[in-house]
Amino acid sequence: MPFKKFFVYPSIPKELEKLSKISKNLWFSWNYDVLSFFYKIDRDLFRQVEHNPFKLIYYLPNIRLKALAQDQTFLMDLEDLWEAFQEHKEYVHPEVKKHRIDPEDKIVYFCTEFGLHPTLPFYAGGLGVLAGDFLMAASDLGLPMIGVGLAYQHGYLKQTIDPNQKTQTENPEILDLFLNFLEEVKNPDGTPMMLSISLMGVEAKLRVFKLEVGKVVGYFLDTTHPENPEEIKEILRYLYPGEIEKRIQQEIILGIGGYKLLKALNLNPKIYHLNEGHSAFVLLARLKDLLSQGFSLDEAIMLIKETTVFTTHTPVIAGNEHFPKELVKKYLWEELEELVELAKNENIILEFYKQGTLKENPEIFWLPALAINYSSNVNAVSKLHQKTTKKMWHPLFPELPEEEVPIEYVTNGVHWRWLSEPFYQLFKKYLGANFIYMSPEDSTWEEILKIPDEEIWEAHKKNKYRLLNLIKTQLKEESFKLNLSEEKPNYQPPKAQDLIIGCARRMTGYKRNSLILYHKDQILNLLKEKDIVLVFAGKAHPKDVEGKNIIREILEFRETYKLYHKIIFLENYNLHLARYLIWGSDVWLNTPLRPMEACGTSGMKAAMNGVLNLSVLDGWWPEGYNRLNGWAIIPKEGLPLYNHYEANQIYTLLEKEIYPLFTERDEDGISRDWVKMMKQSMYITCKQFSTNRMLLEYIDKFYSPILERLKHLSQKDFSLLKALAEEKRILTENWENIKFIEVKENLEKTFLQDGQEVSVSAKVFLGSLNPELIEVQLVLIEEIACVCNLGEEEEKERYVRCFPLKLIEFKEGVGVYQKSFPLYGPGLKAYNFRVVPKNFYLRKYYPNLIKWTF
Repeated sequence: MPFKKFFVYPSIPKELEKLSKISKNLWFSWNYDVLSFFYKIDRDLFRQVEHNPFKLIYYLPNIRLKALAQDQTFLMDLEDLWEAFQEHKEYVHPEVKKHRIDPEDKIVYFCTEFGLHPTLPFYAGGLGVLAGDFLMAASDLGLPMIGVGLAYQHGYLKQTIDPNQKTQTENPEILDLFLNFLEEVKNPDGTPMMLSISLMGVEAKLRVFKLEVGKVVGYFLDTTHPENPEEIKEILRYLYPGEIEKRIQQEIILGIGGYKLLKALNLNPKIYHLNEGHSAFVLLARLKDLLSQGFSLDEAIMLIKETTVFTTHTPVIAGNEHFPKELVKKYLWEELEELVELAKNENIILEFYKQGTLKENPEIFWLPALAINYSSNVNAVSKLHQKTTKKMWHPLFPELPEEEVPIEYVTNGVHWRWLSEPFYQLFKKYLGANFIYMSPEDSTWEEILKIPDEEIWEAHKKNKYRLLNLIKTQLKEESFKLNLSEEKPNYQPPKAQDLIIGCARRMTGYKRNSLILYHKDQILNLLKEKDIVLVFAGKAHPKDVEGKNIIREILEFRETYKLYHKIIFLENYNLHLARYLIWGSDVWLNTPLRPMEACGTSGMKAAMNGVLNLSVLDGWWPEGYNRLNGWAIIPKEGLPLYNHYEANQIYTLLEKEIYPLFTERDEDGISRDWVKMMKQSMYITCKQFSTNRMLLEYIDKFYSPILERLKHLSQKDFSLLKALAEEKRILTENWENIKFIEVKENLEKTFLQDGQEVSVSAKVFLGSLNPELIEVQLVLIEEIACVCNLGEEEEKERYVRCFPLKLIEFKEGVGVYQKSFPLYGPGLKAYNFRVVPKNFYLRKYYPNLIKWTF
């Protein structure tokens, strides 16, 4: 017999109402003063409830709550925290003010996963943790942001390691909807808000939960409405399910359901930021809505392109979210039929499919392709990743040189929640309490380099002891499980003087988590002769056989050579465990197959805490490495098998540089040169790789310019947008008639020198097209040899320069254009002539609208 559930919450004394409100807002989770306050209430219980203060209050005996309500010292401390909370809510960063971003300039941030707190299993790895950092940083800076995601009932997976079988087993992470930070969104009449979308004719009723992240709010859609059939309830059981139909159902709920949520709440965001392609179906929902408001198809598409930011992370085409086109048709047919009716255009369905497909395989629909084609603001997440991404998505822009593919980059950053308490207190002492708001340009960051060595070393020791205690507990449990009492010496925990090398990230092939074990004899010698301990952690997706095999390889190596005390595998890598590892390791090892690491934020988190990176020059590390803050593993991209080459570098660096430097201590027991590198690591990372810098860069490159352009486009009932749509219509109707009749240049025939002035001309047939609508350009591609990153081999960098030609005559539909300019810089150059729209907006929205000479 089924029963409906309800929950009765404890009665909180009115003196503790502020405590209750703070406990429901995730602001507490990145404020050590608040965390310390909750620890004082009941340290053991707070740990037991996984640092969930709302649950802590629930479990406190009523007599204890009443005692706290009468404790004047406690209430005074609570008042101080409340004032700090209000100050945080009111603070707006000077750069946000300078760019005139007002509260009504809302930015909605869509992501399929959010890593916000260990008790909220809405994340799998780096993408979700970045999304969580993003919301927290937006709150810090006073940026008017909204998060939209999904409420997974069983999260990604809870990993356990079978020590006998040497395998990963997966268990569900159960979401507690009641004793958590989530609050169900209600209608004005007090009834729960309920949205509805159709999935192949079956109605899916969606509940909405709200989560306060400082002064930012995240909304999460849920399918467990009691009136839903079981197959609908099951859709959001797991994050990243292996079944392809569940994946597309989740992404329809996120995109189309997420848009319905925004409309129901009347939030009206001005900018839509899509973090990865999973939420791309929101673009279809927006298109339908804009058409229903009376915008023409061209006007709607241009408005969407202008106000969408798309951040892509996955550097391998096959790893990007994609579905058979027939599956998209199956699930979106009702939506697409409505689109035809609104647009009054039968071809719009074919056009929609075209925006999500690549020519080489038109039967596969790529969500990132759809997002890129419907956004004129696309970014990669590191400088090197930009290069990789431009190459990967070049087929979407066949008319452009690869260098001109319109993909910017904003290197990721990490939030201050990843700074350990010992270093947080040190920074407060030497940089001031407001260091968490500082911009990269602030000279105060240099104070990090002046902190006394002794205090740096002591802070790191505190972090290391926490990790060692965690490892000690796990070794005891393992020893008991395997009944290895006779081998107890092999289970002796690592010591503080050991060099702890942390290697924790998702277990999958390209990350090469086990590369350090590649040459068994060499790593065995190092582990036996030196006090080095390897600590691994990471989950493999249930369907990732290669990732599971890496886990097996690590565990079997450990077992074969009885290295239980030298090789540690910490199971169930999550937000909580990550803190212990990135705070307590001495060295952070990262060995991806270059250039497949989009960014690698775990290395930033470690570096922020003085942990020195030993990493392949991939992702963020080429930008962060300066020879003084860690070590670089030089990749050999051109070789088919270079594990051997890179593994040998690891062993050489460990034996010749890292270990000797770490163990060289003075009379105070401190490695002064090591501490010097720690300071460099913290200085570079805190200054250049925080979420402050990242978000300020998004503001500067995307948010502020978009808002400014949107202001112009929307004036006088969108008159400029309507004019652009008309101009685009005229151009496309006449584009095929444009022809180059003649070009004159002497670039190939003359001996040319740096600084020499050259002249070019072009005669172009435009027919009836007004020459004011187009621009004729000479495009010069310059090749410059350079060493782009420290320690790397020389490579060629290509740059594109465009020279607009001046119209000097127009007669009978033919325009004559000329240009004289000096050549700067020696080296190989390539050139071509092209016609593009003169209008900046149209060039931005339609980058493939180009006519080349040859």
